Amino acid sequence: MLAPLSFVKGDHMGRRTGISITAAVCAAALALPAAAAARTKIVYAGPPPTTNKIASKLVPKSFNKYNPNINAFFSRRTTINVGDSVSFHLQGFHTVDLPGHSGTDLPFITPGATVSGVKDAAGNPFWFDGKVPTLGIDPQLFARSKSHTYNGSTRVDSGVASGKPLNVEFTKPGTYKFFCDIHPGMVGYVVVKPKGKPIPTAKQDTAAVTAQVTSDIKAARKLIKVKQPADTVSLGESTPSGVELYAMFPATLSVNPGTTVTFRMSRFSRETHTAAFGPISYLKPLAKSFEQAVFAPAATYPSDPTQPLTLTPTSHGNGFVNTGVLDRDPSTKIGPSSRIDFTTPGTYHYVCLVHPFMQGTIIVK
Repeated sequence: MLAPLSFVKGDHMGRRTGISITAAVCAAALALPAAAAARTKIVYAGPPPTTNKIASKLVPKSFNKYNPNINAFFSRRTTINVGDSVSFHLQGFHTVDLPGHSGTDLPFITPGATVSGVKDAAGNPFWFDGKVPTLGIDPQLFARSKSHTYNGSTRVDSGVASGKPLNVEFTKPGTYKFFCDIHPGMVGYVVVKPKGKPIPTAKQDTAAVTAQVTSDIKAARKLIKVKQPADTVSLGESTPSGVELYAMFPATLSVNPGTTVTFRMSRFSRETHTAAFGPISYLKPLAKSFEQAVFAPAATYPSDPTQPLTLTPTSHGNGFVNTGVLDRDPSTKIGPSSRIDFTTPGTYHYVCLVHPFMQGTIIVK
């Protein structure tokens, strides 16, 4: 869970939590020797290894300061014959979930024991102490499915514990939808045709992946020009196809005392972000908790129960204010925005606790 550097490295937590330059060129479909009846095609969960080579022709290296990533499958639709396999390669913090009869993916975050004994730097219990559950990664996602054949009846899931490819043999004709459990809206399809029916060649599959990557990079280039409303910070920017820029827009915002600033998720985001203010020594352990099975309550929940939050140099004893996790996924019932009142002149730095390389500054004149 490291900070992204370019288009093809995994995110910090990624969802629901976002990339090192590589010049390797991988075919999107690999065929076994002609004597073998079955073939294997590759689907990438996240940008394929060719992405940065394509990006180098379309965007300058300076674009990496926006920490770009693409939460999508490449390609989104893969066609094979019965008895063929798909090798799902996890390019970052993703899963592959073939849901079986349920038709729905597994939740990424699940509730645990009730929060207890959590106090702020002033020694006072947070509002949520004793009232809400702790939150953490669904335990089901720590184990990879034992079965690696699929006919649409029983779930096959890669889980989050291993970055190794998940190889799945498809044994029944049909069109099968699959998900990333971490990033809502990140879906793909495997079309399984009867044996002997024509399917795309390796060359055609490679062309489809290249076209998808090229389209996404061109879309990413346009995101940095998106205008934000007054007194508003967008926590990242995104496109409907899964492109994410992991940066604050704007990175620095100047306001007058008494201004209420809105921090919001971008319209198409498949991620989770926060805006957290306070001493780095206090924020760092909260951010690290997102790399654990159970997250720190002060990282996931807003620091105060009502909106707007109010930030002063002495908030919670040390200037701590946190929006809590924000999300566009309606199934999580988490809001996509939060508001903070800035009453005292000063310079206030903040980070996303889920992706701490995302940083911004509010200057109160």
